[in-house]
Amino acid sequence: MIEDLTFWLGYITNGKHLTWYASFQFTIFAAVVGGVLAVVFGLLGATLKNSRFLPLRLVGTFYSSIVRGVPDVLFFLFFPLAFEQAVEWLAATQICSPEALAAQTANWPPCREANWLLGTTEYLMLASVSLGLVYGAFATNVIHGAMRAVPHGQLEAARAYGMSAAQVLWRVHIRQMWVYALPGLSNVWMLVVKATSLLSLLQIADIVLWADRLGAPNFLPTVGLVHGDWRWRYYLVLFVFYILVTLLSEKAFNAIIRRAGRGILSEAQ
Repeated sequence: MIEDLTFWLGYITNGKHLTWYASFQFTIFAAVVGGVLAVVFGLLGATLKNSRFLPLRLVGTFYSSIVRGVPDVLFFLFFPLAFEQAVEWLAATQICSPEALAAQTANWPPCREANWLLGTTEYLMLASVSLGLVYGAFATNVIHGAMRAVPHGQLEAARAYGMSAAQVLWRVHIRQMWVYALPGLSNVWMLVVKATSLLSLLQIADIVLWADRLGAPNFLPTVGLVHGDWRWRYYLVLFVFYILVTLLSEKAFNAIIRRAGRGILSEAQ
């Protein structure tokens, strides 16, 4: 019994498993940064949709309508690649000599000096921005609806007190719309958390990729413990992790909603 316990303790604390545990930071980072960016893009998109100027309203409407219709996986693959190649093209216009361009045999990049070699950090940042852009479109609709729910009379009262348009927007309109927006934004946050399972598509060794590697059948004693298909056991750990994140998120959002609703608009609670 003690030998078995010692064996399993050694197994789950070997180098590969420690790397798997460390990869949880990638998922948490992408979820937090992607969630924050989704709110930022959502605020920007909702402000554009509420603009008095038709071109700005069209930009906000186009963003929230088109991006929501694109499959997450497709956007997740498209944006980082498009951004990478745009940076390489811009770099090529500055650093590639005519001789280097003529000597380049491959279709891309324009020259070897313009090649941008991405690491985990760069891919993680691009993945977070992708999450923010995609789910910012959902947040745009949530925030736009919440801004329309704020009683118009309160905005008129703020203007009557001499507030500027910017003061009415940030101190009254956006301040009060959180009461209506937070329940919907909690759903957007959960979508962002679920989408972090796509990180491995960008060559990031995240928790899903490591679970698949560690649980795959192994019949070679030289590369670790000999076992059959154990992937369900590792996926079960991921299930538990995401369920815990869901429970903690619900408690956090309930606390934030109670905090945001203090002293304003009791009919919205």
